[in-house]
Amino acid sequence: MLKKEIIFCYNSYIRIRFTYMKQLSILCLIIMVSCQTNQDHKQAKIQIDTLALARHMEALASDDFQGRKPFTVGEVKTVDYLETQFKLLGLSPGNGKSYRQEVSMIEITSRAESQMKVISKNETIFLDLSTDFVAKTEQDLVDVALKNSEVVFAGFGIVAPEYGWDDYRDIDVAGKTVLVLVNDPGFNSGDPSFFKGQEMTYYGRWTYKYEEAARQGAAAVFIVHETMPQVILGPFFSIQGQI
Repeated sequence: MLKKEIIFCYNSYIRIRFTYMKQLSILCLIIMVSCQTNQDHKQAKIQIDTLALARHMEALASDDFQGRKPFTVGEVKTVDYLETQFKLLGLSPGNGKSYRQEVSMIEITSRAESQMKVISKNETIFLDLSTDFVAKTEQDLVDVALKNSEVVFAGFGIVAPEYGWDDYRDIDVAGKTVLVLVNDPGFNSGDPSFFKGQEMTYYGRWTYKYEEAARQGAAAVFIVHETMPQVILGPFFSIQGQI
């Protein structure tokens, strides 16, 4: 069972005319916009300054911004930085006289039970939290539990029509726990055109696997960790610190 501490707060986000920014990674910082007016209409001329791009990326990626994570000092610094740069670019506020719009958010802290019991026909296995598995939930519920949930293996947990790939074809995972492999089928396939080969596609990311399992109606999804295919976080101990 997962127990959660839920914190409600209001988070400042940037907004400019015609654009509603929901994330803090905003590339429009590097777009220099100038306008020329003639008798008929206004023409917008866009110039990309590579030096400005490098400067902004270096600033926002620095340790001083603490990863730009919401609910931290790094978020406050990031929003202040973006607002300052918008003003320097001469952009007009998109929310009345303000560049910001208050957005309610929830911070979720998941606390999983110390053991997970897996029962098969031949034996019962006890898995220890952190040592054998990690678990979290992003559901806005006080308690999330799996009780006698059937486990179904679903390959990589991917539905990719453009590659003719569907791990969920012919299996029913509704209300069940899905077990999937990390990354995507292109890894170590030897074919750079198949799921981009060694380069991980979005299909290989955790977030996609969560989303697809949810679309299939699964109650939960567990991803089997392997160090080599897990090209982003690497060894299991790095994941232990992420969840």
